[in-house]
Amino acid sequence: MWFARSKSRKKQPSREDALDAKPLRSSAAELRPTGDGGAKLVVQLRTPTRFAWLLRMPAGATKTFELDAIGVFVWEQCDGKTSVQQIIRKLAKRYNLGLRQAEVPTVQFLQMLGRKGLIGLSKDAEEGTTDEHG
Repeated sequence: MWFARSKSRKKQPSREDALDAKPLRSSAAELRPTGDGGAKLVVQLRTPTRFAWLLRMPAGATKTFELDAIGVFVWEQCDGKTSVQQIIRKLAKRYNLGLRQAEVPTVQFLQMLGRKGLIGLSKDAEEGTTDEHG
């Protein structure tokens, strides 16, 4: 039997599912405060094993991301227990913002962290099915 070739795309979660997700920081990232309320997020770079013959990463190579005070606040909330919605509410309360004012940039920031592999999202961390990553 022949099947039409299709690009496999993951189904996009609903807005409610996305807001219920619980972001969890990567254990490979280290937060280094800069003294001005912000911080640098430092990640050790590793050469993917399938490209090791082509790409040779220097030992100890890192990638650094600069975070302002709000970025640090959001990063610290990514504990695998706090939902995106809860992070938005805490951010709005702390910085005296409307929920919509806090939601858009927070979601965009979390999406960027996810694309960079700095956080993962869990839907069931609270239900006792968390994975231990170490």
